[in-house]
Amino acid sequence: MPDFHYTDGIRMKKQEPRKKMKLPDRYVTEMTDLLGAEAGDFFASYRQPPAVGLRANGLKLPPAALRERAPFRLAPVPWAPEGFYADGDERPGRHPYHFLGLYYIQEPSAMLPAELLDAAPGDRVLDLCAAPGGKATQLAPRLRGKGLLVVNDSAGERTKALAKNIERAGVRGAVVLNEQPARLAEAFGAFFDKVLVDAPCSGEGMFRKDPDMARAWERHSAERSARMQDGILRDAARLVRPGGRLVYSTCTFNPRENEGTVARFLAAHPEFEAEPPDGPLPACFAPGRPDWLTPEEAAGLAPERQRSLAAAVRIWPHRCRGEGHFAVRLVRRPAEGLSEGGDADTAGSIIGRPDKAAGRRGRKPESAKAGTDAEADALRKFAAFLRESLPGWQPQSELVARGGHLYKQPPGLPPLDGLRVVRPGLHLGFAGRHRFEPSQALAMALSCDQAALSLRLSSGEADSERYLKGETLQPDPDRLRAPDGSTARGTGWTLVCIDGFPAGWGRWDGRLLKNELLPGWRLI
Repeated sequence: MPDFHYTDGIRMKKQEPRKKMKLPDRYVTEMTDLLGAEAGDFFASYRQPPAVGLRANGLKLPPAALRERAPFRLAPVPWAPEGFYADGDERPGRHPYHFLGLYYIQEPSAMLPAELLDAAPGDRVLDLCAAPGGKATQLAPRLRGKGLLVVNDSAGERTKALAKNIERAGVRGAVVLNEQPARLAEAFGAFFDKVLVDAPCSGEGMFRKDPDMARAWERHSAERSARMQDGILRDAARLVRPGGRLVYSTCTFNPRENEGTVARFLAAHPEFEAEPPDGPLPACFAPGRPDWLTPEEAAGLAPERQRSLAAAVRIWPHRCRGEGHFAVRLVRRPAEGLSEGGDADTAGSIIGRPDKAAGRRGRKPESAKAGTDAEADALRKFAAFLRESLPGWQPQSELVARGGHLYKQPPGLPPLDGLRVVRPGLHLGFAGRHRFEPSQALAMALSCDQAALSLRLSSGEADSERYLKGETLQPDPDRLRAPDGSTARGTGWTLVCIDGFPAGWGRWDGRLLKNELLPGWRLI
């Protein structure tokens, strides 16, 4: 196979041997002044290879099952129940299990913020700076299909990888947006129970993993990043309901973007307070450092509020096996007369607003009521597809038609009028001229026994590799299965499964299986 792997939806070359890194002189001086006696150990960590991490996708299988199935060595990440270190010589991005969405390749330190957010079933959750999707795919299994997950990124080109990673993970109830935080605050108000801000930053924690970031550090100053973070947090605060939670995180070390940014936020938002993490923390974690605040950052913040910054968590690469991270949990005090659980309508929800887009929505697969003939046609063809190809699956929520494309919209979603919407929910497919064409996203969200026809392959056989490369297959007809596992004799849309997990669609004519994997999903 070619010497490439896929991570975060991006095709990347196999990592070359590490070269000696030249750190910026000013960075070395600043970190030496901050860390004092620890500085030697900190800079020595740059001579070590970066940690390779991956995280089990709880929508597909539990962590123990992944560890049992994985053909490479895994060791647990102490602060993330689903997280593992992979041996540095392994190539998990090349294995079919990565394609199938059984795990997400993620730097171990980056697993911390979603843990602090602690999403639970029924929560309305916003990942405000979500691309390429690592934390979003970590949050989705915590909801267990109940609640709402909205993921957003302001950079349009990054939302492509974000949407693809959401789809690969089999997330059924996520909405993907491409908006500025201020626009979301205007549209949603204080709607969300939990908001994650993994903020753009100077990226000092990524120098070892990506030396180009070290070379770009002086062009993207901490001061410039801090100004950007102030604006993002200002808008994020407007999105959190009273009694709700906001987690702020960066992958940088300097206190200007960490304790300093949080101090400025707390000074401007007395309704928020820093809250310590739940339970005991790994011994390698370090607390926040309020003593690193400048006099200007501390101004206007009462001494006890300054001391509360110690509730933040720092991961240092010389203390923990990871690249480094900063994260803090901020809680919005409940409004007077409002219980901590909150009342969405009085807390700023816009659920009650008229839906100007109602004419674009279908109701049930059998309904032909939609805003245009094309949308009605999409609903009709999808209903026929369900009867013929997915007798074991129903959307169980409202369908949204956008042109000929059809989406399963999560319940409880306010109107999205005027927002740049990448995905209003699970993309089900497109109504072609002659039939409904199911999407890759739908395939990844199913189980193999929900399809009328499925081809069951194993990861070790040649047909699996051929399928993932986009080739036509000629399987033994006896390998086509009905939902109960018996041999199926029909033709048509077929869910191709590898080791019991869906990989995509094919069309079976009784002799050949035409491969329906889109080019962007194929192994190259």
